Amino acid sequence: MDDPRRAAVAALMKQERSGYANLVLRHALDGFDGGARERAFFSAVFYGTVERMVTLDWLLQKFLKMPLTKLDAPVRAILRSGLYQARYLDSVPVHAAVNESVALTRRMGKASAAGMVNAVLRRAAGVDLSKEHFPDEITRLSVTYSVSPQLTRLLSEKCPAQCEGILQASFIQPSLCVRVNTLQTDVSALEAAFAAEGVPTRRGHVPNSLYVSCQGDIAAHPLFQSGAFHVQGEASQLACAALCPKPGDTVLDLCAAPGGKSATLAQYMQNTGTLIACDAAQNRLPLVDKVWARLGVLCGEARQNDASVYAAGLPEADAVLCDVPCSGLGVLAKKPDIRLKTLEGLPELVRLQRAILETASRYVKPGGRLVYSTCTLNPDENAGVVRAFLAQHPGFCPRAAEPVLPGATKDDKFLTLYPQDTGTDGFFIALLERL
Repeated sequence: MDDPRRAAVAALMKQERSGYANLVLRHALDGFDGGARERAFFSAVFYGTVERMVTLDWLLQKFLKMPLTKLDAPVRAILRSGLYQARYLDSVPVHAAVNESVALTRRMGKASAAGMVNAVLRRAAGVDLSKEHFPDEITRLSVTYSVSPQLTRLLSEKCPAQCEGILQASFIQPSLCVRVNTLQTDVSALEAAFAAEGVPTRRGHVPNSLYVSCQGDIAAHPLFQSGAFHVQGEASQLACAALCPKPGDTVLDLCAAPGGKSATLAQYMQNTGTLIACDAAQNRLPLVDKVWARLGVLCGEARQNDASVYAAGLPEADAVLCDVPCSGLGVLAKKPDIRLKTLEGLPELVRLQRAILETASRYVKPGGRLVYSTCTLNPDENAGVVRAFLAQHPGFCPRAAEPVLPGATKDDKFLTLYPQDTGTDGFFIALLERL
């Protein structure tokens, strides 16, 4: 297939049935025969449509005589992707988005719906959301920022002062940040290597973090391939910096795949001591090994292990990192699927987080350190989990995590990074010490 609009519609239909947007797109691109320009357009339409899905559906439903969910899947995907192009792609005039969508409807064997597609898209494309009258504030926020009502309500209730700022920032991709691989080079040398290619860089606040203004696929860059750095957001690097293992330490990373945080920990350890990276999914461990092989990590071992269940075979550790599974509300800009979540499984997720923290604490030596971190901004998954743990474990004490990024919020020594304030992913970090 070399038609980017039709490819985007096919991918949207697959994504709606099941699957993560990034995996669906990757698979679809593998079977796409168009050139670089067509591939870029296909990717933009697919990802943008998923990102704006809540808004698109609300607009479309205003002008449909039947529920959008009752339409044939191809027609629904054509309407969504066509409206995305008409409203959000400056490179596509409204009339072109509408006409191409109508033509695609016919090519896909849905000619009977062509008139409806034409009429609905023309009307929906002209709606001014700022002048719409919404029944309540949750609906306004949900439609304006294209986030499910359930997720919007949670942020509104749990983070009332930050809610709209979080949602506004969810359309802003954080700048590309990499971690300098100090096992092979240093930050000055990597800056110089990029400068020689005319690639601008700036240092982050976490030591050995570097923001890179690189066009194209960073993973295809020779410096990446040679292991001079790996891609890691500064918020994630801050969690590793807070743990700050020393050379010779025994270190556990209990939720490690795909291995970026473990690689950063190995750099703090200067490739000495013992680093054990665990993940519950056996099929994800090769991802860790691949990262380590490229970066030259020699002190590590990857093991399958359920972080929520104590494993007698794991050693007592000087430092334990548990970057737990979470609702991901801090990375909306990177993962558009999260916008559509209903959060039905949130209580079970919180129970899992508490079990992981409880189990992780059992591995920490006296005087050792533990970092609990998430990429969500839901207090129930963050400070709520840690405070409940501390109330039951007086042998652990919170410590200040350093360095503190500008704009970060401190509460009882816990750090919360709101993306609108820090320019990073949304993140939570708690550093605990066993007395």
